[in-house]
Amino acid sequence: MKIGSSVPATQTIVNPKVEGVIVTAEGADNADVKTNIIAAVEAVTGVATHKVQVFSMN
Repeated sequence: MKIGSSVPATQTIVNPKVEGVIVTAEGADNADVKTNIIAAVEAVTGVATHKVQVFSMN
């Protein structure tokens, strides 16, 4: 291709599909904290709650 040609440039944007989420957090051993984390992840990502796993950080 020579400089100044009229060939259009193309761009492709690929958005990966999130299949599940794993979260580690301090305090996640508390049921209320774990529930709030799962709800927040679902709200932000749209991932169903049964596909979100939350583990306590040691």
